[in-house]
Formats: sequence, structure tokens, C-alpha cells
Amino acid sequence: MYFFLKVFSSYLRNAPTFAYKITYKIIYSLLFHILKMRKKVVLTNLKWAFPNKDNLWYKKTMKLCYQFYTKEFLDFLSFPKYYNNSKINFLNLEVLLEALAKRKGVILIGSHFGSFDKLFYAMSKKDINLTGVAYKQNNKGSDIFFKKIREKFMTNQLYKGGDAHLLNEALSQNNVLILLSDQDAKKKGAMVKFFNIDSSTHSGAAILSKRKQCPLIYSSITKINDSYEVEFDEIDTNNSVVDIVQAYTSKIEKTILKAPEQYFWFHKRWKSVRKY
Repeated sequence: MYFFLKVFSSYLRNAPTFAYKITYKIIYSLLFHILKMRKKVVLTNLKWAFPNKDNLWYKKTMKLCYQFYTKEFLDFLSFPKYYNNSKINFLNLEVLLEALAKRKGVILIGSHFGSFDKLFYAMSKKDINLTGVAYKQNNKGSDIFFKKIREKFMTNQLYKGGDAHLLNEALSQNNVLILLSDQDAKKKGAMVKFFNIDSSTHSGAAILSKRKQCPLIYSSITKINDSYEVEFDEIDTNNSVVDIVQAYTSKIEKTILKAPEQYFWFHKRWKSVRKY
């Protein structure tokens, strides 16, 4: 898989625009119409999150979601070609910079919404040191390839469930520690409301921010026409862990409501509480 991704990535970086667009259409059609990859999961999530919408809305939103993430995946594989060409506007970067000025490190809460890798790349261009935390891919070749791309704009990419010492080290070096905290956390998660559904949610960001007494910042990136808007919002960490988790989960929900098609509905977000 590593060799295939490397060759395909090289093709995407060097392909003229018309060839890139044709490739996008082929892969989108393959995923959406032929393989129907996770369509049942996506549709189920949309119906649970938006129970009052009609079938036309579900179908349209699902189609737009597949189109959005097909494009994002190809852009990622073609790194840095389409990342350098992206117009990313930081609406309030000062929120993050003021938090970094405290020299305690920053925990950046994000979600699988929008072009999150483009956000991190744009932050690195502002001379912000980033440490990412991700799940290890099942396929070793894919995992190595994706990690190599991300470490071109991150100081380091760690794995969930890995050495906690490395998290502490990143914060002690005043890095921005990125935690995407919107997936199902099984029995270990904090139970909070997400789209009015009891949802097992990762609480590591809340626990670590209280333990290290470092700022906790929520981030979002939303595509609007041909550009992207980035917003930051500091979260009050004086509350209980569950209240903090609810606070950033509510912010994720608010972001999704602006553009539901830009959320990664492919995860089984509610598998701890509902049957897919």
C-alpha cells in the first residue's frame, strides 16, 4: 500500500488540473455509486443527528459529504500542491497566540470537520509548533505514508494510547497539542449530549488541561466558497471534566450545524449507545 500511495501521490502532484478533476470524479463515483462505502453509516448518522429532515435533504447532504471528502483526501495525497494554493483566513488568531504566550503549551481541540489538515498546515506556516495525536491505521503502509506527510508540517505525530510522557513533553516545549475529540470513546468516555443523544466522548483533553493547567482552545475550519475560515475559542477549564467535555462537544455541534456536509459522518459516532 505504501508504494501505491507514493506513486499515486506523485501522479496527483504532477497531474494537470483537468486530469486531477477527472481523477476526482472517478474516485467519487467509485466510492459513492459503486462501492457505496459506508453509505449506511453516513445515512444513519444523519438521520439520528437531524431527525426532522426529509429524504431529499439526507441524500443531498450525503452526496455533498462524499464529494467534499473525496476532494480533501486527494488534496492531502497531493501535498503540498493544493495546500499551498488554499486561501485560509484566520479570523481571530490572537486567541491562540495569547494562549501560547503563557508558555504552558496549548491543547487544541478539534474534530473531523472541514479541512482540518489544511488548518494545521496553515498554522505551521505561522511558525507554530504542532504535535498531533492520531489513531494508528490498520494498514502499516498507509500509516507510514500518512504519518510522513503530517510530519512535514508537524513537529511530531503521536498515536492515541501511546506514551503519555510524550504528550507532557510537547506541552513543556510550548507546542500546540492537537486532539480531535469527536469520536466514540466506548466505556472510557465521558457521557455528554451531542445532537441531543447521549454520546461517549473522549475526555483526555479535559483531564490533561486541568492536570497541566494549560489553555484549552477549540478550533474549527469551514470552507466558504473557494476559501476557508478558521476560528479559535478558549474553553473554561475551571469546571468539572464532564462539563468541559460537554463544552467542546457543544462547540463541535454548533460548527457542524453551519455546514453538515463538511463533517466526517463515516465514523460510527454513537456505537456505544446505539446499534448500527
